[in-house]
Amino acid sequence: MKYKLLIILFIAFFSNAFAQEAEKVTFKDSKNFYYRIVPEGKPQGMIVVLPGGGENAERVMNQIYLDELAYAKDMLVLFTNWEEDGDFFYNADQKFLDRIVKDNVEKYGIPKNKISIGGLSGGGMLAITYAERAVRDKNTYFVPSSVFAIDPPLDYENMYYRLERDIERNFSDAAVNEAKMFNKELVAAIGTPDKNRDKYLKESMFTYRDKDGGNAKYLMNIPILMYTEAGIMWQMKNRGRNIYDLNCADITAMMNLLKLRGHKNADLIITNDRGIRPEGFRHPHSWSIMDSEECLNWILKHFN
Repeated sequence: MKYKLLIILFIAFFSNAFAQEAEKVTFKDSKNFYYRIVPEGKPQGMIVVLPGGGENAERVMNQIYLDELAYAKDMLVLFTNWEEDGDFFYNADQKFLDRIVKDNVEKYGIPKNKISIGGLSGGGMLAITYAERAVRDKNTYFVPSSVFAIDPPLDYENMYYRLERDIERNFSDAAVNEAKMFNKELVAAIGTPDKNRDKYLKESMFTYRDKDGGNAKYLMNIPILMYTEAGIMWQMKNRGRNIYDLNCADITAMMNLLKLRGHKNADLIITNDRGIRPEGFRHPHSWSIMDSEECLNWILKHFN
C-alpha cells in the first residue's frame, strides 16, 4: 500500500510539474520554426537548445530532459528547428537566433544577461560562433550569459585534414560519405587551408596553430561548458579513426588554452561509455553524454 501511494504521489508531482506542453511557433516569412516551453511563473531566464546537423527539434526534445528541469526552475526553453538551409558561415542562423530570442525577451521581459545557448555538434558550433561574434563583431542581439556545447568540431583547418584522412582510408562507408559531404561544403565555402589560411582563421571557432587560439580568445569572459567523449575503441572499430581524428582533440586543446589564459569558467567534462543514440546503439557523438541536471545547475550558477 505504501509503495502504491508513493507511485501515485510521484505521478501526480511530475504530471503537475511538467504539464506544460511545448508550443510550436511558426513564421509567415520563413519555414524555420521553434518550440517554446513557458514555465508557470514569470520566466527568470532563457535557455536556447540548438540541434545538431540533420536532426530536428522533436528528436532533440526526446533525448534530453533539460527542459523539464528548467521548467521547474521558472526557465523558458526554446528548441530551434531549421527547415531552410542557412549558409556555411552561420549568418542566416545568427539572424534567426537573434529574431526568436528578441521576440521572447520582449514578450516575457527576460533579462538579456540571463540567456544561455548550446547544442550538439553543429548546434554547439553555432552557439560558440554566436558568442564569439557577440564580442568580436558586436553584431548580435545579445551576449550569451553562458554557452554549453556537446562534442562540436571547432577547428576548420584540422577538420579539413581529418576529412581527407577519412576519405583516403576508405575504412567505413559512414565515415567516407560524411567526409565527402563536409569536405565539399568546406572547400566550396573557404577553399583549402594551404591557400586560404586567413579565411580559416576568421571563420573557425578555434585555431590550434594560432598562438591566441584564433576566435577562441573572444570567449574569455563568457562561461563555457563542453562535453566530449572520445570512445577510442569504438572509433577504431567502427570508423578507423584515432585520437587525432576526433573532436575531443580540438576541444581539449581549446579549453586548455582558455584556462592557461586565465579563464575562470571554462569547464570541460569528458565522459566514458555514455554515448547512446535514441535507437539504442552505441555512438560517442550523442546528446546522451550531456547530464541534463548537471548542465542546468551549471547554467543557473552563471545566471547569478
